[in-house]
Amino acid sequence: MWSGRHITRTPGVANWSGVDWVIAGLAFAASGHLLFGGYWFSGPPPTAETVRILQWNAGPTPSNVTPFTSFIVQTDADITVVEGARRTTSDPLFQAWAEDKNLALRGQFLIASKLPITRLQTVAWTHGILLIELSVKQRNGQSLDLLIVDLPSDPNRSRNTIIKEVAQVRSRLHREPHIAIGDFNLTQYSWQLKRVLPGFFPAWSDAGLGWNGTWPRRFPIYRLDHVLSKRPTRVHLITTTDPGCGRHRAQVIDIRAVTTD
Repeated sequence: MWSGRHITRTPGVANWSGVDWVIAGLAFAASGHLLFGGYWFSGPPPTAETVRILQWNAGPTPSNVTPFTSFIVQTDADITVVEGARRTTSDPLFQAWAEDKNLALRGQFLIASKLPITRLQTVAWTHGILLIELSVKQRNGQSLDLLIVDLPSDPNRSRNTIIKEVAQVRSRLHREPHIAIGDFNLTQYSWQLKRVLPGFFPAWSDAGLGWNGTWPRRFPIYRLDHVLSKRPTRVHLITTTDPGCGRHRAQVIDIRAVTTD
């Protein structure tokens, strides 16, 4: 009588060859690296025809700001929009980097721009809804208009009600933005996301590269940070990257330069 342990075989797996196991192992290792600590390739460096934007919900900054500062400085975007991480402004590394930047603080946002800021206006800051207009003068002399968005994360609040509240303050916009960026706390395919700005749609489907999740940072299964655009061709490339700190993954966004519209 056999008294040993019963062995259960998974159908098909027993017939795998050594090459199959190697391929599966490499795929698992690669996905683990990208999810749990790797950096996505953020595309080619920006040129005169593109503007590179860093959008990141970093959240509260601990006493050691070095990892936050290092990520911002190393990314070195044309426009840096970080929610939280305001304490990085006291870091000598950040101060040296920001010497030739236009620096501003609005609400919980840290904004730094290599391009001249021509307009920075808080449109609404009510019931956890924060909308900020940011316009910069591009290298070609034309204006690039952004709407920075932060919507409530409270799961007990109705998403439908939040969108209705956004609609009530939307008329305060100085002009229609070219793109809207930020932490919308809405998933990629939710109908509410398409109603934040009528006629604007998530640009990831056309311009996204790599893993699209942004939250939680260590295992990003939800895309809560977005880029909305009325013209799909406006956004050249979007990638997400793990900064190694903070609560969300960051978005690196390359925008085609605005010409006459």
